Amino acid sequence: MKQTLLKRSLLLSAAITTVALSASARQPERGYRGFVDLTSRIRHRSYPLGSGTHYDPGIATSHGYQFNPWLFVGAGIDFSLQDIVEWHAPNKHHYSIDSHRISLFTEGRADLQFGNFTPFADIRLGWNACDNGTVYLSPSVGYRFNWGRKVGINVGIGYTLDAYRSEEYRIVHTPTGWLTLIPTGKRFNWTESHFTFRIGIDF
Repeated sequence: MKQTLLKRSLLLSAAITTVALSASARQPERGYRGFVDLTSRIRHRSYPLGSGTHYDPGIATSHGYQFNPWLFVGAGIDFSLQDIVEWHAPNKHHYSIDSHRISLFTEGRADLQFGNFTPFADIRLGWNACDNGTVYLSPSVGYRFNWGRKVGINVGIGYTLDAYRSEEYRIVHTPTGWLTLIPTGKRFNWTESHFTFRIGIDF
């Protein structure tokens, strides 16, 4: 299902890009500005018996103020799905069972213009609200296409870092041969990094 969503996002990106390429370059105007993005986080994870690539789809929105043609400052929320995360070590088992992430962030963005070439760079910094999360960091670069009088299409790639704190469990063998998890009372910090693809609109 996640791979299907990724393929649809890529096809949508190609279609919008084709339409938007014909629009003339125009910088954002001063005042309120909002963004809605479809996202896909791509990560490769290794397991004791192999490895796999995971595609975590999501949606993000941010809103704020455009101070001049190139500087935007705002805040938003990022929601994405995820697979179960597990780590194994001798006699220990670390795991997270949340099936989603919700991150709150502040955002700074620079819209540049070189003739008809209109790239952008932004950075989102905040807090993971799920799974005992701590830091959320997501810088990206991309290209903005004009679409209509005030709407822009944004296609970007970047990197997302999620930091968490989690419980530690000890694996115990029961007399019946089953395994059970017993909390050790300790907590540990861990991070996940993702290649991130975004496509969305600003208005």
